[in-house]
Amino acid sequence: MVSADNLNFDCLELIFAYLSGNDLVSMSLVSRSFLAAAIPRIYRRLFFGLNQAKRYPSIISPFAAILEHPNLASHVRHIDIRAIPTMKYAPHPKFLHDCSRTMSLCKNLGAFTCTLDVMPAFLLSLQAKDGLESMRFIGNLTTDQSEQLAQISGLRELTIDTSSWNLVNALPKWMERLRPTLVSLTLYSIQSLNVDILETVLPDLPNLTRLHVVGCPRVDHTAILRLLSHTPNLESLAFTSYDSSRPLPPVISPLPRLRHLALDTQYAPTPTVSTPALWTTMINLTRTWSCPLKSLTLRLSDKIAVADSFITNLVDSHHATLRHLAILNCTLTTDSVAKICRKCTELERFALSFPAKDSHEFAVAAAKAKRLHTVTEVGDLHSSHTPHPPLTKHDVRTIMRHQPAIEKIIADGRVWTVRIFSL
Repeated sequence: MVSADNLNFDCLELIFAYLSGNDLVSMSLVSRSFLAAAIPRIYRRLFFGLNQAKRYPSIISPFAAILEHPNLASHVRHIDIRAIPTMKYAPHPKFLHDCSRTMSLCKNLGAFTCTLDVMPAFLLSLQAKDGLESMRFIGNLTTDQSEQLAQISGLRELTIDTSSWNLVNALPKWMERLRPTLVSLTLYSIQSLNVDILETVLPDLPNLTRLHVVGCPRVDHTAILRLLSHTPNLESLAFTSYDSSRPLPPVISPLPRLRHLALDTQYAPTPTVSTPALWTTMINLTRTWSCPLKSLTLRLSDKIAVADSFITNLVDSHHATLRHLAILNCTLTTDSVAKICRKCTELERFALSFPAKDSHEFAVAAAKAKRLHTVTEVGDLHSSHTPHPPLTKHDVRTIMRHQPAIEKIIADGRVWTVRIFSL
């Protein structure tokens, strides 16, 4: 007789692939066979966040657990460190030591993420990881440390969140090493990054499909558009544009494979112009290139009202393919929201500030959408005035009644979900 306890091990692994967190841990307590099947999933990703850091060392970190049971290190594929406990206002030395030793044991490590400025502590441990394909870190390194980091090869995805000039200078040499494999490059808020470095780096990356250069003040939109000639296979592009008198390049290389576009615009609106000219230019270019955009993110530094004519051009250009649209720190008219919901038949996720903070008007507009399942109310990102009233349960019910396809509404730090028959 077949029971849950004697199910084939492969079947249990397939079942547990749909579980995570506490559910997975609870299943591992059922029996020895369940524990054996759950362990690879439990230790596949080692995560350490703020909640764990606040309670350290009263709780055992996942890194200490691996050190106590080194055989579990073979299951680790991703290390994700989002917070680090401190001792006397400095990173806790024992924690850093445990992390470093654990990384050395994880021979099958495929991804490393650390959003804290402690990268030097892990440089030795990350060497000789043949399976390492993805890295995200803060690159405040010395010249010697940068050269050591540049010895890492085989990466497919690289994200650098701020960096010292030492690492920026080492980028050309490192990119040459990553030439055969790198497909995604994200450079965020790097003050010393300049156009000359990018002109050296990008020709060495023929396989690049994702390029994101955001918040790097010495690399403006004009430079990015000129450098597109080196990256004809891009599927995802994100960059920051700044107020500049420099003209756009006379010829901009087409990106027919572009699917995802994000524009972060540092822009001072004038009384006569409400929508940045670059936005219109980019929408016209993507239309000319015949690239079917699936996602579009537009963000402004100063809050403005987006012109209806721009929304009309956007919808006419990409209504058949757009699945995700985010318009941040901007206001849309109710007519524009209704037009987006009515004509963008593939739209699944929509992030915006509700028109006039009226949930009922948005509900009526959203009723015209066919596939919309997730809505994010972004509010005022930089509001200095009295904050708008948060969405109430009644507001959420109103929206979901008008558009039953909506499964999730994110607003004011809360996530509202709907269950069948809950309304």
